[in-house]
Amino acid sequence: MSNWICIDFGTCNSAAAIEIDGAPKLVSPNNLPFFPTVACVLSKDNIVVGQSAEMFRTKCPEHFLQEFKLDIDKELDCNGADYRRVVAAFLKYIKSSAEIENNNTPLDKALITIPAMYTNADKRKEVMRLAALDAGFSEVEFMREPQAAAYHYAYINGSAAAGLSLIYDLGGGTFDPTLIDMTKVNNPVLWGGDVGVKCGGQFFDAAIYKEAQRCAKNMGKPLIRDERLKDYVACRKLKEDLSAQLSSTTLLSNNEYFTLSREELRVLITDRLRLTFDACNTLISTSDKSWDDIERILLVGGSTSMPIVSDMLGKHLASYNANDVRIVRSMKGMNGEYNHKYAVCLGGIAYITKMVFKRSEREEEKVGVVICGNRVCQLKEGTNTFGRANGCDFIFDDPAMSREHFVIDVSCDINGHYEYLLTTMSTSKATTVGILSLDLRYPFTPKNTMLEDGMVIVAGRTKFSMKRIMK
Repeated sequence: MSNWICIDFGTCNSAAAIEIDGAPKLVSPNNLPFFPTVACVLSKDNIVVGQSAEMFRTKCPEHFLQEFKLDIDKELDCNGADYRRVVAAFLKYIKSSAEIENNNTPLDKALITIPAMYTNADKRKEVMRLAALDAGFSEVEFMREPQAAAYHYAYINGSAAAGLSLIYDLGGGTFDPTLIDMTKVNNPVLWGGDVGVKCGGQFFDAAIYKEAQRCAKNMGKPLIRDERLKDYVACRKLKEDLSAQLSSTTLLSNNEYFTLSREELRVLITDRLRLTFDACNTLISTSDKSWDDIERILLVGGSTSMPIVSDMLGKHLASYNANDVRIVRSMKGMNGEYNHKYAVCLGGIAYITKMVFKRSEREEEKVGVVICGNRVCQLKEGTNTFGRANGCDFIFDDPAMSREHFVIDVSCDINGHYEYLLTTMSTSKATTVGILSLDLRYPFTPKNTMLEDGMVIVAGRTKFSMKRIMK
């Protein structure tokens, strides 16, 4: 039995998975498959989290925290607690819940999944690491969310998972599209990605609430402002009901019924969903690919449960004559069923239990180098900066290069092998990796990519090549 847990720390809901008898198992607190990412800070040493915190949503709104995933690097003083303390309380609750399902066996190692854009220097990653240690974990590792989702699909399908996949990750607040090369199913390669497109469950809830407000005002019975949180919850439940029904009705604070159809919901959120398709188009184009090159689209995240998402995505594929691209929301493979809602945490634990190499194999590999002509740039674990500025780790006399043009974050993955994440930093020029153009000037272009052995990097007029080093 493994002593690892994989935690998908989400915007609205979080999830966790453990290994039982060699297979991934979703942790189900109070018979629910997720942990609401909410907390109520009653005092510095009394922080109620998860489902138990929900009852304080309206009773203690000034001390109630929600959708704080992207803000944990910011200052917070809520009844004497900062975000590190809040996140630690939340992770501790997940840990204790999982240990009950692990036959009361301790779980002291945590694999926490993070967005693809996080670098080693991202302060939010460090807050999560310290909070996990405070929660009682002795070892903390990180894995990028799209890679973890790809591992879930690879685990379910084995060799049938090979090919280029588009991870369509639509969660509570952001949409994160990523291209994953799954030619080697045991080692999916992050080809390119973008993050931060403002689309997800909270925006859909807000659109429904705004429509409910409009209808209530037109009836002459406006919604009660002090009951706004309750009405929001009712609108969210209405959205969820429309995944199974063509029409649904709820009762709002004005004591009137509000009915919404699936078609009316589609009209309300179409513009927001189109942002996700635009992001996919740009990602594919800047990667020098076409929709026909993609084997499958893996739906990831709770918001992809909405039939509207699959329907509109199918029409988008048809507009590019890419009808053969498979949209995977649910399917059964050789090792069980693909779970789009919890693919990230299930994939992370599958990687640990089925695909991980022993850590002793780390001795076979050294940190790699970047070669520029006759110059060899020895990378180090952590952040490596490249540019013209004197403060960079590697300085180049190239007037076409920005002062800080790109960074390479070197980290050791869970199997003991090194990963190299290149992120462009120039606000005036692109950084090219192979055929992929990383550019900060345009909203939907990818900003980072994983480096593989032999990849060519171009910054300004300077050309580099990546080389892994084996002992």
